[in-house]
Amino acid sequence: MTEQSSYGIGLGSQFSDEERRLAAMEELFDPGTFRCLTSLGIAPGMRCLEVGGGRGSVARFMAERVGPVGEVVVTDIDVEQLRGCDAPNLTVRVHDVAVDPLEEFGFDIVHARLVLEHLPTRLAVLDKLVAALRPGGWLLAEDFDFSAWLHLAPHRLFCEPKSLGAAVQAGYVAGAAAGATTSTWDGEFGRGLPAHLVDAGLVNVGGEAWSPVIVGGSSASYAFTVSARRFGPLAVQAGSMSQRELDDVITAFEQPGAMTTFVPMVSAWGRRPD
Repeated sequence: MTEQSSYGIGLGSQFSDEERRLAAMEELFDPGTFRCLTSLGIAPGMRCLEVGGGRGSVARFMAERVGPVGEVVVTDIDVEQLRGCDAPNLTVRVHDVAVDPLEEFGFDIVHARLVLEHLPTRLAVLDKLVAALRPGGWLLAEDFDFSAWLHLAPHRLFCEPKSLGAAVQAGYVAGAAAGATTSTWDGEFGRGLPAHLVDAGLVNVGGEAWSPVIVGGSSASYAFTVSARRFGPLAVQAGSMSQRELDDVITAFEQPGAMTTFVPMVSAWGRRPD
């Protein structure tokens, strides 16, 4: 289980290379986010809000698209990783969307990736994001749906070599269990996003679910192996996998040849009525 912004349960101080992990997450999920933002019509002159900015890749993409006459505001509860967001049309703010006030009717596009699923008041925060939209503005919310990895039989999951499937699934199950017991995280919140957008009063609601392929030995595979190191021992303690199986999974994805799909990301969008 991994997260982009500072709203998640975290991976612990033993994983000091947070910038590398976030870069791997960007490599996996930015293409889908950029595609969605482009299809929603991000254009010069718009004012956009990025909530839970991570390393700022999405905010920088927005800033390029809105141009010098537009503006992007990027927020997070910890902005250490946003130090590279220094474009003149890009403003970085320390902000906790769960408790701090948010400007209403202020933005043409609002985006939040891997934020809502971690918040106990996620539906109230969703209403706050909707209220921040200008009439006709678009909200793009993206969260994980762990359901396939948690509930499908291991042999039905995409994993090469197939012999790793059960161990990979055990790691995901352990991570989901840890998140459920140590935080308010909901690993299947993404499945309900389109319905929640409708309930929040948005129109033209749509969405897609997609799973990037992780190739062993690639820079993006670090997002997978760092999670395996964090949550795999929990699966070993629970007896759902052996230490050798965990070691084999990590070793396999540190070199070419292994492949699997990451947990599906649900991207859902809706427009505030004019």
